[in-house]
Amino acid sequence: MKKAKMGLVGLCSPVESGGQRYDELIGSAAKAMSAAGIEVVVANRSVWNPTDALNVCDQFQEAGIESVAVMDVTWVMDSLKYLFVQELKVPVVFWAVPYPETFSIGCIQNFGSAMKSAGIHFEYVYGLADDAALIDKVKKVAQAGQIIQKIRSMRLALVGPRQTWRVAGPQDMSLEEWEFSTNLGPTIVHLEMEEITDAAEKICDEEAKKTLESLKDRTGTVKCSEACMFWMAKVYMATKAMIQNTGLQALAAECYPNYGGLMNQTASWLADEGLIVDTEGDIAHAVVQYILNLASDGGACALGEIGSFDDQADYMTICHEGSSAASLAESLDRVVTNPSGDMGAFIGVPLKAMEKVTFCDMQGSAGNYQMLVATGSTLPVSHEEWVDGGEKLVLKLRADGQKPSQVVDQMIKAGLHHHVVIKEGDYTELVNLVCDYMGIQKVILK
Repeated sequence: MKKAKMGLVGLCSPVESGGQRYDELIGSAAKAMSAAGIEVVVANRSVWNPTDALNVCDQFQEAGIESVAVMDVTWVMDSLKYLFVQELKVPVVFWAVPYPETFSIGCIQNFGSAMKSAGIHFEYVYGLADDAALIDKVKKVAQAGQIIQKIRSMRLALVGPRQTWRVAGPQDMSLEEWEFSTNLGPTIVHLEMEEITDAAEKICDEEAKKTLESLKDRTGTVKCSEACMFWMAKVYMATKAMIQNTGLQALAAECYPNYGGLMNQTASWLADEGLIVDTEGDIAHAVVQYILNLASDGGACALGEIGSFDDQADYMTICHEGSSAASLAESLDRVVTNPSGDMGAFIGVPLKAMEKVTFCDMQGSAGNYQMLVATGSTLPVSHEEWVDGGEKLVLKLRADGQKPSQVVDQMIKAGLHHHVVIKEGDYTELVNLVCDYMGIQKVILK
């Protein structure tokens, strides 16, 4: 991703002490934030009154900031800070300076109580710009703001048949879709599977053959017929063209059970291009994958569900129908493309061992959403374990500080979904911030 764009503004009062430090404080803050990799938009003036505040809000909106750091250089009135919260509607971190006569931290505490009452999340920092931990927290807020902005502008396709019917709502979409879109931001685009298959049928075998050749470094051993693989290549090409033509960030295809095996190979190939294709029409977990991809420097997510767990061996076996990226295996020679019916495929990937992973699970409706955010590791998967798991996606997940039975018990008690998204690396701090700012309740394993 590009650098996160964050506004930086200092607030002062003419009747309070400390305003003389404005230039020094804002200058050092901007320098430290820029050095940390933030694209800083510094306010074009110090803010002493509502006119100043609204002018800076206009500047920030024109610049397209994704978050804002508001420094209380002195004690200021709540109504001044309210203008930035109300006008900008982006994640905010309040910055208190460590000078007792300013009551800067008390000012944040005072306004924070109003934010809490209004149900608006905020973060705060205390100190000066030479504090590395402080700047790191500011950067995390900036990154969260960037991710949230991308989620809110996300286009996500739901591909599959839904006939025109309703009970007392929209004719060809559900109220659940509408509520998810309204509350979290993604635009859900309805497309039909025939739009992909019709386009695929127009692609000649010669083009499919060239595509297969270009994808051989992420295909592995093929047990499907040549005709099937040609069809898989054509579906991949048609799906990728649809994604590009409509500006999609993700696609949730309702392929199970009627379209089983149609989109799995495409999902696997595209995952290593940073494009998300979910093969069970799972909109929420397509968004979770998007969040984790944005939070990381690359790599694909695995999506599966708990097939079994063993407290003695201390791991959960996660399996899925087989649509994960080949790069998630220890080596390409462990990846197998298996036939699913006559003209479909599922991808066998025994997931490689990873020292640290983040795993997430999202559930909810009508504006009440929750997400499990946890860390763990994955263990090596033997050939026998992979065969026993159905020769599909198989991974062995060990949660940090929790027995497998405890994890499963807490997930069931919380009412969490059966799907789990796994991503190499620890992104819990950033994902937690995204949840907090977006009003998604966090489920933390205890």
